[in-house]
Formats: sequence, C-alpha cells, structure tokens
Amino acid sequence: MGKIAVVGSLNMDYFIETDVLPKMGETVLGNHFFRSPGGKGANQAVAASRLGGDVTMFGSLGEDENGHAIREHLQKERVDLAHLNLVGDRPTGVAFVELCGGDNRIIVVPGANRSTNVNYMQRITTELLSYDVIVFQFETPLEIMDFIIPVLHRHGKIIIVNPAPAAKLNQTIIDKITYLTPNGHEFQALLDTNGSIDEILQAYPNKLIITLGDKGVSYHDGDQVVNIPCIEVTPVDTTGSGDTFTGALATALAEGRNLHDSILFANTAAGLSVTKRGAQSGMPYRNEVESLLRER
Repeated sequence: MGKIAVVGSLNMDYFIETDVLPKMGETVLGNHFFRSPGGKGANQAVAASRLGGDVTMFGSLGEDENGHAIREHLQKERVDLAHLNLVGDRPTGVAFVELCGGDNRIIVVPGANRSTNVNYMQRITTELLSYDVIVFQFETPLEIMDFIIPVLHRHGKIIIVNPAPAAKLNQTIIDKITYLTPNGHEFQALLDTNGSIDEILQAYPNKLIITLGDKGVSYHDGDQVVNIPCIEVTPVDTTGSGDTFTGALATALAEGRNLHDSILFANTAAGLSVTKRGAQSGMPYRNEVESLLRER
C-alpha cells in the first residue's frame, strides 16, 4: 500500500442539536451539545486511517487544551503526527456546528490553521515527497497550493484536493491536480462557471469527482458521465460525509484500485458516515464498508 499525507486543518468541533434554527436576533432552546475533534484535514486523515490507510497528518495546532485533546485523539486513531506544526501564538482552530433535521450549518474560526502556510510547507517539502498520495482542502491558506502542488506534480504524486470551503483555484494549478472532489455547489465556485454538472464533468474527465449527497457521485470516465448512486440510509448527521469520501478515496487509490472502484469504495464509506453523529465519530471502519460492498 502507498503512503498517504493529509495536509490541512485541525479543529475542535462544538455541536448543538436543535429542532429549529434561530432567526437573526432570536434565541431558541437546543436539545443536545457535544464536542468532538474535527477540521477537514483531520477528518480526512481519520477516515483514511479507519479504512486501513497508512496516514500522516501535516498541519498546525495551538499549544492549548484543544490542541492537546486533538493530538491524543489522533494518536488513538493511528494517525502519524510526527510533522505537526505546534504554534504558541494562536489558539487551535474551532468550528461551531448547528444540527437540525439531519442537516447542518457551520462557522469555522481557523486559529492555528493559518500557520499552515508557505513557510511551513518549505520546511516539510522533503518529507512530503516520500508519500504517494497527498490530500489537501481549503481550510488552510490557499497560497500553499501555488507553492507545493507544482512540486508534487513534477514528482508524479497523486494529488487529491477537496475544495471546501468553496473558492476559485488558478487553472494552472487545477491542471496539475490529479483529482478534485467538490460537492454540487462547490464545483461552480472552484471553476468559476455556471455550466451544468454534465458539461463541466466532460471538460475534466477522470479528474473532477462531484459528490451530490443523496444523488450519489458523478464523474466522467473519458467516454461518458457516470453516476454512482448512494447507499440507502437514514441520515442522522451529514457533517463529515464529504471528508469521509475524500479520505476513503485516498485509501483506495493508495491501494492501487482503479478510479471507478475507488469512487465506489469512497461513496459507500460516505453513506455509512451519515448514520451517526459527529464528523469523525461517525466515520466507518474497513469491515463495515467491505461488508456493504459485497452486497452491492
């Protein structure tokens, strides 16, 4: 199996469950509150690790209570933390997640994640080149993409970018990325387009993989647009489902699976993840995904 590096955010997530979301200036009562390690980077690292991936996390944490708790948690999840950037002048990033009716809305305060910058990337470039699959998201400064992706591309690495929160990327950088995994809203901001999904997929065959929630996943295989339907589940919490997909895709590709089988594996894992609460706590393990794949 190839080695996976996840470069990205680490947050502590604060969840509030409610039956109704408050309007501006309104106060409502919530049902439950809980705290859980998160951040899109850490989420994807945990997803890949639980599914059998050999994963190292690259990113930044504050030297505070939340940072200590996240390190302890990721160690239990068997994620290698040897190259984490510990910063004393910024707090660990946090996210506030409102859960209502099986859906969510999120506010993220980056904190220490802003220190996952070009200076940090310059220090870890040599280490990154020892990995086979490298995963990025957009919760760290986007300037790192311009710096490190051309280097990884020159060395023939598999580069996966999950463009969330949505933002536009330079076309020359997009051309050097192996796989992009936006959802049905993010791809338009990423590519600065109003085109239909099918039109855009055709323009980026075997590169653009769009996750569509209960409508499954679509990509273009070079001949036609292919849709892989989602598994039938009752959603409890969709937080982290996209991260589960990207982490699972990295694991499958690191194992040498072809793109279709990798997407099928990742789509199944993402479907399972929404049946439990929490971004990381709801992520499935290898045996759960393989069991469902045998039934499909």
